[in-house]
Amino acid sequence: MITSTVRPRLDDVGPAGHVHNTVLPAWFQQARQPLLEKFVATHDDANFPLMIKEYTVTFHRELVLVPDVEIEIAVERIGNSSFILNEVARQNDQVAAESRVVYIYVGADNRPTTIPDEPRSYLENHCKK
Repeated sequence: MITSTVRPRLDDVGPAGHVHNTVLPAWFQQARQPLLEKFVATHDDANFPLMIKEYTVTFHRELVLVPDVEIEIAVERIGNSSFILNEVARQNDQVAAESRVVYIYVGADNRPTTIPDEPRSYLENHCKK
């Protein structure tokens, strides 16, 4: 599992006193950065080799300015050219939001291709138990 801590900023909070719903996707993406970097290292040209096929966020409760938000990411499934991530944001040990992301690994022609061994191994090490 990949974990990350996010400290909400004052700019993330709206007039109602809770974090804007549009902020969560950015926090989830920031938390998955170590995983994404494993794919950049395997690609020879300037094109990023991952495309998002599906992305959903389910909100369960409001997030507020304090305390920090804990994000956990686990790999649900790894296919030949795709993988699925499950992401959870918690505040005060309560689930506030969940996300599911389907990534497709693509070659220089932007067509799905087999995930290379090194990033595949990284994904396998972060699979749900």
